[in-house]
Amino acid sequence: MSSRPSRGAARLAAILDALPDALLLVNCNGTVVNANSIALEVFESPGTALVGRGLLDLLPDFDSKLIPGSMRRPDDAPQPRTKPTRMVARRTDGTQFMVEVTSANLEDGRTPYESSFEAAFADHGNSYTGDELLMLVVRDLTGTVDTEAELARQQRQTEMILRAAAEGVVGVDTEGRVVLVNPAAAQILGYRAGELGGQKLHPLVHHSRPDGSQLPWEETPLADSLRSGRKHRVRGQVLWTKDGRAVPVDMTTAPVRDGDQLVGAVLAFTDRTAYDALVARHEQLLAVLESGLRGPLEQLRGELGGLAADPAGQLWPEANQTLHYLAAGYARMTTLVDNVLGYQRLDAGAERLARETVSLDEVVSAGVEGAIELIGPGRAQFAVHAPPVEVEVDPVRLAQALAHLVADVAGVDATGNAQGPASGDSTIVVAAAQRGDVVRIEVRGPYGGGSPVHEPLVRGIVRRHGGVLQTHQVPGAGGGSAYVLEVPVGSPDPAKAAARRKRGAQESRGSQDARASQDTQDTQGALDAHSAAQGGGETTVMPVPSQPVRGTPAAHAAG
Repeated sequence: MSSRPSRGAARLAAILDALPDALLLVNCNGTVVNANSIALEVFESPGTALVGRGLLDLLPDFDSKLIPGSMRRPDDAPQPRTKPTRMVARRTDGTQFMVEVTSANLEDGRTPYESSFEAAFADHGNSYTGDELLMLVVRDLTGTVDTEAELARQQRQTEMILRAAAEGVVGVDTEGRVVLVNPAAAQILGYRAGELGGQKLHPLVHHSRPDGSQLPWEETPLADSLRSGRKHRVRGQVLWTKDGRAVPVDMTTAPVRDGDQLVGAVLAFTDRTAYDALVARHEQLLAVLESGLRGPLEQLRGELGGLAADPAGQLWPEANQTLHYLAAGYARMTTLVDNVLGYQRLDAGAERLARETVSLDEVVSAGVEGAIELIGPGRAQFAVHAPPVEVEVDPVRLAQALAHLVADVAGVDATGNAQGPASGDSTIVVAAAQRGDVVRIEVRGPYGGGSPVHEPLVRGIVRRHGGVLQTHQVPGAGGGSAYVLEVPVGSPDPAKAAARRKRGAQESRGSQDARASQDTQDTQGALDAHSAAQGGGETTVMPVPSQPVRGTPAAHAAG
């Protein structure tokens, strides 16, 4: 029997040391008289001791009235156990950390060290004996506080993202009741967030189809996401506002899971009102260009051309010259309308690039001829160089882009008038060369370009070819800027690219070097001829069109 208390005390001490939280025993003087191993790890620092320190040194914010003995007022009844309270704790070296403290009073200091048999029959009464102890369970919250701070930061970040999003976002539970609404969704639907919270979403905003017929809840994408856990992306849907107005939207639904359990879904939608209005405006402008302008322009151009080519010659020379000028002007406008309409169909996906293997010099020549149609015959001088390199492009589209690029730097509008004063030489230089798998075409003229009519069309066609359009400063005394158009030599088709690489590998290195040297000499020769012509006041190299330009007497005579 005599060994039972010591054996029970050792067993109790082992149990207390195995606790995951720090355990402190404080006497009536507020001094720590015992602690388990976790408390020593948490509070003690090397070279310092925990036992014997005052409790208020370790826990400055602890309520001193809970300490038994002289620190407790006579009218303060002891509490059997306090609720967990967060406070700042200090280690023995003075460093601070967050803890959660729970305290309980032990009526006799001998109780924790007695055997369970003696503790069951011990009766110390309610009087103060001087051996009362205060037991504190201290939980270190260092990692917990960091986790909570990170969760709070992520929650704030999520709220800010939802508030800043232009897309409407609504979250619902498994029954379709609204649990989350961002400001964009409330604004699009005409509700306040508080009016939607807790309400079923379907009867409020998604009860009918675009034609006004009833839409059952079971047929909606949101209901299917809640039922099957599938994601949906739907166009052509409408959501109904608070005042009964239908809003066309593109919507996406996705399930929300907590582990393997489906707990709700998210509905994200975008208002298509502005986009649909833009599409309608775009179609209207295309109709105006194609039906309202092109037809009358073509008819008027034909009538003027017929008058100008009248073999009777009844008009005086000045009037005949004016008719030729007007016919050429209407031809420029008709060509511009045709090119813009063609690009719009390409950009909208109604037409695609028709790639074929052609010679680069043919594309450049066609581009210069198209530029003459846009700016008028005899209004610009050209210095052109393009090597006979095979490229796989859409020759018609690329020639259109080059024509508009030349017209942009020529500084001549659709009426044939110059746009402001020119800078430097008035000759338009077009030089092309191959650089590896890229064809580089440089266009330099008397004007800086950047016209809102020509440049978007050029950039769109070049982008469709997988190329880029850039500007760079031209060195030298004249200075200025030039356009640089770069497109791949071949199609992005892997099979065609492999065949092209195979053909290139069969060529000898010497022939490649000779061709590169010849290209360099041709480019330098074109530039030297241009410089010599500029110094001598002579006309530079002019490409001869393969066909007469529309709107000229030669064209009517050929017709």
